[in-house]
Amino acid sequence: MRHMNTLCALLLTVLPVLQCQASEKDELALVMRQLEQLQAGLDRARVVANQNQDARFYFDYQQAMRDIATMKQGISTYLEPSRAQPTTPTAVNAP
Repeated sequence: MRHMNTLCALLLTVLPVLQCQASEKDELALVMRQLEQLQAGLDRARVVANQNQDARFYFDYQQAMRDIATMKQGISTYLEPSRAQPTTPTAVNAP
């Protein structure tokens, strides 16, 4: 019975952490979808801008696309790291 109480207490402390992690991943997945929509919107705007050549100012669509690609790469790297991440932070310059 004592082990059951310990297990229940452990589960109650771990479950909120697991929910936070799932929520963060869900939010980042949403950001990825929004970045894809933004990229599609920029493509449409670029087509319209190419049809209107008499504009005085030009938007740097290539740089915007590179910025979106950088953000998507950063989120993907975070969500799917190439190696296992440490469970506890370690001090680099510990005395």
